[in-house]
Amino acid sequence: MRNKLGLSSGFFREPSLENWRSALDAGFTEVELGMSAEEDVSSMLQKSAARLAFFRDVGLNVSSVHLPFSEVYDPSLLDGEARRQTLDRFRDLIAWTGDAGIGIAVIHASYEPIPEADRAARLEAAVDSIAELGEWARRQRVRLAVENLPRTCLGNTAADMLALSGRGEYASICFDVNHLLIETHAEFYEQIAPHTITTHLSDYDRINERHWMPGEGTIDWAELWQLLQVHDYQGRLIFELNETAAPSLDRPYTPKELLEAFRREAGIA
Repeated sequence: MRNKLGLSSGFFREPSLENWRSALDAGFTEVELGMSAEEDVSSMLQKSAARLAFFRDVGLNVSSVHLPFSEVYDPSLLDGEARRQTLDRFRDLIAWTGDAGIGIAVIHASYEPIPEADRAARLEAAVDSIAELGEWARRQRVRLAVENLPRTCLGNTAADMLALSGRGEYASICFDVNHLLIETHAEFYEQIAPHTITTHLSDYDRINERHWMPGEGTIDWAELWQLLQVHDYQGRLIFELNETAAPSLDRPYTPKELLEAFRREAGIA
């Protein structure tokens, strides 16, 4: 398996050096740094810088950030002034990402719920925002990646994702495999594969997102892995879940157990 393996920064409830070194020992080399949704950007960046230094001390490569999402951090806002303030915050966060030498910034195209009557206008606003932020990110040496989302969020179908990314012109795509509630993985990925640069991996029940360990839900991991191989996906395999996300267990699981479960379910020797 040539893909680099990574974890989201919230995997451990207690993010000690010992815990994160166990992830490194298990074969994980990458981390996606999640940013909390605070209106005070300076405070957020101070915390992000401290966590970045921590992961680098462990020996892990922080190769992406997950930009915040909330009512404030919503690129699809219809209020022009509110959206302008939101984009200004995103620009500051993306500039920090570039200065830190982190190459990918994952973004949600909307918060939720999205009323059906507003959907077309919200989608248009989000497309404009992502086009603007994508250009800004390129200038900061960062690749913006729009994440597909569940429920009423923008980005819940391949058609949404192609519009939001401009078919790769405005931004790339982050494929979250536990967010698909309308299309199958094959139906979705066949359309967005050329623009996908990163993933969020976890299992679910197709009723809602769950962020479970592989094998705990309904995903056919062997089929999904084959789908990625057919399209020659060479990006990172980022597991976005935490150490307690296995309903069948009554204890936290280790990074080693997570990787073993993924390999077993995907049929990877």
